[in-house]
Order: sequence, then structure tokens, then C-alpha cells
Amino acid sequence: MIYQEFLPYDSLLQKMEENEIKLPFPLEYTIENIEKIKKKIPKSYDNIARILALSRPVVELVLFLMDYHEPERPPNSRGRPGIPTITIILIHLLSQTFISDSYRQTERILNAHPNWLKALNLKKAPNHTTMSKFRKRMGIEFFDAYFHQLTELLYGFGLIKEGDDVIIDSAPIEASQNFARSNSGMKINEERLKFFFYTVDFTPAVELITPPSNRGRKRTYSNEQILKFIAFEKLCGFLSRSQALNHLKKHPVVATIVGFSDGIPSASTVHNYLKRMPPIPWVMRVMLDPITEFFESQPNYDDHDPLSFFFRSF
Repeated sequence: MIYQEFLPYDSLLQKMEENEIKLPFPLEYTIENIEKIKKKIPKSYDNIARILALSRPVVELVLFLMDYHEPERPPNSRGRPGIPTITIILIHLLSQTFISDSYRQTERILNAHPNWLKALNLKKAPNHTTMSKFRKRMGIEFFDAYFHQLTELLYGFGLIKEGDDVIIDSAPIEASQNFARSNSGMKINEERLKFFFYTVDFTPAVELITPPSNRGRKRTYSNEQILKFIAFEKLCGFLSRSQALNHLKKHPVVATIVGFSDGIPSASTVHNYLKRMPPIPWVMRVMLDPITEFFESQPNYDDHDPLSFFFRSF
């Protein structure tokens, strides 16, 4: 993603002034906007929220180059204004960042992160039908034009070179199979899952959580068990927390691997535990490096596939 940490903007502007490079778009204006946004980013923003906020001027520039004009949309049934195209494109960026399996999953992930919503200027994530209708309404031609303009932008920044292969997928896929039924038979590769939890130490994340006091009722589950379950839910690509818990109930071996050998918590129990913890993205940030190192060290992992494929048995 294009933002200050990755690009020497001052150097680029200097070269432009000296006519060492000529770019076919108003780069200075975009850089100024990025700089302004960067100075106003709240300290509470995590990396994803920062990327969403700083990416807005880039998306604006691409749409400007496409000569795209935002259509007037009537308010929805609740009187709320329509969601701008820029925001919906940023949500698509988010879904690719998380390698989301569906718009439903993107909607759920976004609503679970208030700072991401704030960065998108939203109070609530658009539902999956809104996202799907946008992609179908805009069509392949829109995404193809967007892709080519973005490619020129990346080329101008020097992030890609002439002759590089770049791929975009905007093909609509008609789904006729029942959504819940198609995922109810998910099979987890138990050996790979066991090796993951045996290899990756969650202690750094657990240490960021304030230990429960000795007063009151003894807690049934440890913070480590809850964090491991959240990792299981996200990495294995379940569409909901309930689906992940139901899978553990049906597969005791998998439940034991995750850490629930003495019983499976309910969705409300997990929710109550999470309410007592700091935000999961903040806690799990210390796990990014060890989890990344784990996947990069696995010969069976293809970084072109979603992470969930690694744990699936097809």
C-alpha cells in the first residue's frame, strides 16, 4: 500500500521539480493529502486503520484519473445516505488484506473493529448484499479501468517495473449452493493444526492481559484458551464464531488441540471473556511475527492461497 512509511515523498517531489521524473497525474496533491491525514491520525489507530485512512487519497486519485463521477444516491430506508464509492473500494482492500472468504466475513470483521470503521468514516459496516450489488453494478469494465490506472500509479512510484506481471480478479461468480450447508462439512487437518499450536507460543499475547483477581467466582477458561480459540476461528476461515464452536463440539480431538479438553464454551461465554480483555488486534499484534514465521517455514504453505487452506483437508 502506498503511504509515507514506504515512499520517500520529499525525494519524489524534488525529482519532479528538477524534471528528473514526469508523472501523468497530480501526485503533489495526493502526497499533500496523505501528509495532512497522517498528522491527524489518532494514536489509537492500529496498522490496518492507518492503512485505510492513508489509502483514501490514493483511491480518490485513481477515480479522478478514471473521470469517475459519484452518482447521486437516495437515502436508504432508514434515511441514511448512501456509502461513497471510495469507502466501498477501501472495504474491498480490507477484505483482501484479511484474505476474507466472503463479504459476510468482511462485514463481521469490520464491525468488530471500531477504529477501522472510524477510519472509513462509518458507524456500521455495509452489509454483504451492499458489497455484492456494488461489484455487480460496477461490472468488470470499472474494475479493469481502475486496475489500469492504479498500475500506472504504482509504475510512477517505482513500485512495479515494466514487464512485471500483475493480476486482478473482478470476475463475478454465481453461487447457487446453500451457504451454511457448504461450510458445515469443513474438515480440519488435525496434524497441521496440532503442529501450529505446538510451535507458536501465545505467552507474549497472554502477558498483555491483566490477570483476573482472586476475588469472585473462579473463571472456567484461561486467557490463553480464549486467544487460541480466536486464532483457530480466524485462521481456519470459519464464517462465524458459532460455526467454529459447533465444529469443536463435533470434533473432540480438534477441541483438545485448541485447548478445550474439559468442555466447549458457548458463544456468549467467549464474548464475555473478550469484553474483559483489551482489543484483540492490540493483544494479538505481538503474535504477527511468530505466526508469519510459522507459515513461511512450512513447505506445504502456498502464499497465494488463503491462510485457511493450510488447515483444510479437501
